[in-house]
Amino acid sequence: MRLVRTICVVLALAVCGAAAQVSQMALAPMADHHVHLRSLAVNALFTDGLPVIDVPADVQTLLREFETHWRARDPRAFAALFTADGLMQFEGGWRLGPGAIHIARLGAGGNIRLDPQSFGGNASYAHVAGSYGRVVEPPPGERGRFLLVLEKAANGQWRVAAATLQDRPPDTSSGPRVPKTIGSDDLIAQLDAAGIERAAVLSWAYQFGQLGRRVPNEATMVRAENDWTAEEVARHPGRLVGFCSLNPLKDYALAELASCMRDARVTGLKLHFTTADVDLRNAKNVERLREVFRAANTRRFPLVVHMRTLDPSYGRRDAEVFVNELLPEARDTTVHIAHLAGWGGYGPETEAAFGVFADAIAAGDPRVANLYFDIAAVVAGTSPDQKAAIVRRLRQVGMTRVLFAIDGPVTRAPWELFRTLPLTEAEFQTVATNIAPYMKRR
Repeated sequence: MRLVRTICVVLALAVCGAAAQVSQMALAPMADHHVHLRSLAVNALFTDGLPVIDVPADVQTLLREFETHWRARDPRAFAALFTADGLMQFEGGWRLGPGAIHIARLGAGGNIRLDPQSFGGNASYAHVAGSYGRVVEPPPGERGRFLLVLEKAANGQWRVAAATLQDRPPDTSSGPRVPKTIGSDDLIAQLDAAGIERAAVLSWAYQFGQLGRRVPNEATMVRAENDWTAEEVARHPGRLVGFCSLNPLKDYALAELASCMRDARVTGLKLHFTTADVDLRNAKNVERLREVFRAANTRRFPLVVHMRTLDPSYGRRDAEVFVNELLPEARDTTVHIAHLAGWGGYGPETEAAFGVFADAIAAGDPRVANLYFDIAAVVAGTSPDQKAAIVRRLRQVGMTRVLFAIDGPVTRAPWELFRTLPLTEAEFQTVATNIAPYMKRR
């Protein structure tokens, strides 16, 4: 009888253990709080950021001669396009002077085109750079990038002082890159495959206002992108919520925010301090942000903020400005800080910034009452000591404020990576079931 009872206990434990293992494997987050869709317009920013431009007629002539002699396998005529001490890169090395260039060009030719995207200089020297492609009928296929440094010869004609053609990686050299829209239907399929019910979709409209990016009709493009995102999200109202976005330092920022807040399809506003080149130590920047936060607060419009700045000394001081100057302007709405107030891993700057918020929460500071944090792109590449530091801070802010997020293709992998943190199963369960206030069904 004792043997029978023992066998029963062992079997019961085995069944319980197997059930626990299945339960652990089945655990999945209810929501991804940080995803992006990709319109054709946004895709173009990443795949072909500079348009083809017109260049002076004599430079255009030189480009056509470069193509013609390359195509005709006429190395002597091709080399004659260079100055006496001209340089041309071949197979990773430089060839100096027309003679060496002549010899290097004895190989196969081929139909090419040079599409200029940048030009500048003076009466004696200039540069022209752009896309380098093979001409295929049809269509032309992009292969890489070229740069020509030009020098004006005594006869008034431009000659090449240096030239380099850099191929793209082999997987993209066979033809032109075709922009692909990633819409809400694609996202829903990803969510289904990962076992995730809902997602917060953050518009990429702020990319049109990125530091150093010159976009014609920028405000119009931002409006169109926010509208496209809202339209996509509205196709799946039970599963997706949408955030518009913008560069808060732009002249059109407040007008665009007002337009977003009038749109019933839009839930909140996404701000990206890195892309906007926000400086939290610049009084004018902070005052503009205060205006944006204040305007959002009037409609209880939630904010998602990527607050990492370009300042290499980013950290505690910046987070203190955020708490002292910005949060008081958004006291009535949810503020969701991305990446635990950092970006990419968990370095000292993230620990310093996130620590300010954690300490304020632990102290019961009312300014942080509506604050939440997502863990997108935080755990990857972290050491055991960094993981321990993350866990210590997460417990300090409270696990109910921690939002699961990916900021990339939606798969199970980021959740499994998050589960490598030394948290308890109950804590993982809490994060898995957390839903930001702005995503809860009304």
